[in-house]
Amino acid sequence: MTPEEILLPLLTVVIAMELFMMYLMHIRMKQLNGEVERLSSRMEITDVELDQLTKNIEEFKKIQI
Repeated sequence: MTPEEILLPLLTVVIAMELFMMYLMHIRMKQLNGEVERLSSRMEITDVELDQLTKNIEEFKKIQI
């Protein structure tokens, strides 16, 4: 057997495995992106909520003193 006859199937298998791994990584990235979007939607705060939170904190500080 020549080296070309050995390397061609070997490299074909290696490339196929790399393509499969890239596909799995692509799927995982989509899952993580969905999780980030869900978490960011939970963390959104409006200006009104922020103003109310600031007022409550200031009132709490006054009560503590």
